[in-house]
Amino acid sequence: MQLFDGVNWLAVGLGALASFAFGWFWYSPKGFYPAWSASAKVTHQQGDPMGAAFGSLVVGLLLYATFVGVMMARGQLGPLVLGILAFVIMAYSNNAFKKLGAVSRSIDAGSWAASGALMILAQLLL
Repeated sequence: MQLFDGVNWLAVGLGALASFAFGWFWYSPKGFYPAWSASAKVTHQQGDPMGAAFGSLVVGLLLYATFVGVMMARGQLGPLVLGILAFVIMAYSNNAFKKLGAVSRSIDAGSWAASGALMILAQLLL
């Protein structure tokens, strides 16, 4: 079996797009950005160079959505959820080593978990 056999590419694309849009609001001033930035001790200003951040985010979301698509094409929802949970916990731990505040770690973890859920939902619905 080839790696990408049976992958629903429409669901991959829409899952990545939905996750990007969700994250846009999640980390917006009307979302969790004020609490996240205070806890992480990070501030952003209008005009800050964010090309590398957004570029790597888009690539990462496409890879994440592709991973979800591959696992769903194989009927591996259980291992997929386990993998997402492991990723969320390891990333949370990594942020703890960086000494980011508990609030920012929790906001990030919620974003990563919700992105995975949106990608799974896209696969189930399309």
